[in-house]
Amino acid sequence: MKTKLLFAVAASFLSLTAFSQKKKQAEKQQEMAVYAEKKGNDYYLVRLEKDKPVPNVYVYSNGVTKPYKTYTELKDIVIDFPGMMASNNSTKEELISVLKKDNHFYEITSQRKDPKDIEKTVVTVYELMGGQKRIVEEYDSIYQLMASPYKEAIFID
Repeated sequence: MKTKLLFAVAASFLSLTAFSQKKKQAEKQQEMAVYAEKKGNDYYLVRLEKDKPVPNVYVYSNGVTKPYKTYTELKDIVIDFPGMMASNNSTKEELISVLKKDNHFYEITSQRKDPKDIEKTVVTVYELMGGQKRIVEEYDSIYQLMASPYKEAIFID
């Protein structure tokens, strides 16, 4: 009887643990790409998760995206990537993300026409092939990009 009771408690504990793990995975929010920087052959991707004050930072290297570092304060990210602050009020074209899709590699950039108005942002998708860079698509707003096949470069599940 004790063995059956112990087995029942252990089974319920394991199922509760499995349910908890699934719930944690489901709770992970969608991320939005906000900044990227190329250093050597690697791309460092800064992505903001909803309701989280500090962005997540990833490194894209040799076709694989993996977490770079876990930061606890925004100032630490800015120290490692000083271009991030300058890009916030810039009218220059800035790299914001990369995407590998169907054996093609893309860089996504944004350029604000008015640094105070995010609505006036042009988003450009470049394809990189054989050392050459060509414009694939240009969008007049981030909202137009949301309806495009390149949206997963900005909005990451």
